[in-house]
Amino acid sequence: MSASDDSQLARVTAAIDTLLADHPPATTDDREFRGRRYDAGLAWVHFPEHFGGLGVRPDLNRLVEERCRKAGAKATDASTFFMALAGPTIVTHGSDEQKQRFLRPMFTGEEKWCQLFSEPGAGSDFAGLSTRAVRDGDEWIVNGQKVWNTLAHLGDWGMLVTRTDPEAPKHKGMTYFALDMRLPGVEVRPLRQITGEAEFNEVYMTDARVPDDCRIGAVGEGWRAALTTLMNERTAIGSGSGGGKRKGPIDEAIRLFKPVSYTHL
Repeated sequence: MSASDDSQLARVTAAIDTLLADHPPATTDDREFRGRRYDAGLAWVHFPEHFGGLGVRPDLNRLVEERCRKAGAKATDASTFFMALAGPTIVTHGSDEQKQRFLRPMFTGEEKWCQLFSEPGAGSDFAGLSTRAVRDGDEWIVNGQKVWNTLAHLGDWGMLVTRTDPEAPKHKGMTYFALDMRLPGVEVRPLRQITGEAEFNEVYMTDARVPDDCRIGAVGEGWRAALTTLMNERTAIGSGSGGGKRKGPIDEAIRLFKPVSYTHL
């Protein structure tokens, strides 16, 4: 371990010690604790200072999680999974104003996010999407449909990728937005599963007006921002971060399971 690594570890450890001493998670409201954790730079430690981080190496996030959980912090639920995707995307491609606006309430859970990528005709061929965004002054008029949107019915904001230049090569005519899920013209429809649950949704946008200050990154650079989201999705799924303990169909299957006796054979 290098001197720099030692210094980063010591800095994170000291910040954790102070956080847990001043705001014990076992006796502190969960949302307040997560806000204090963000302010201490312990939300995403590899993010810049003042935006939930300390500017240190990302593997130290695991130390923060382990120490906080051991001290009694609650596990995040499935609806917070998308902060592991949206957070890195915004910190990488968003403006300082967007980082200030979105990151803290995202981490505390005050605002939940969902992902609006797949379309009926653009699943595996993501760059073939057809949802259109047409600029109108300081707004973009969005029309289109997204599908298989996990927990979109709980989302306050959506990570939305649109086609803004239909004449450009398909990877280059895309633009990324933070979509307010309660805008007029945005409709979420549940997709009922065989289990009776509706974790997935379709999202329809009909002349939804999205302010230009909700555009993440440059016009036409949506592919790059989307790749950041997708890479962090893989990391989050692989590490199990952000999703907490999954309940639902698996628990129901376990409940219904009955051991089979073979003693009569």
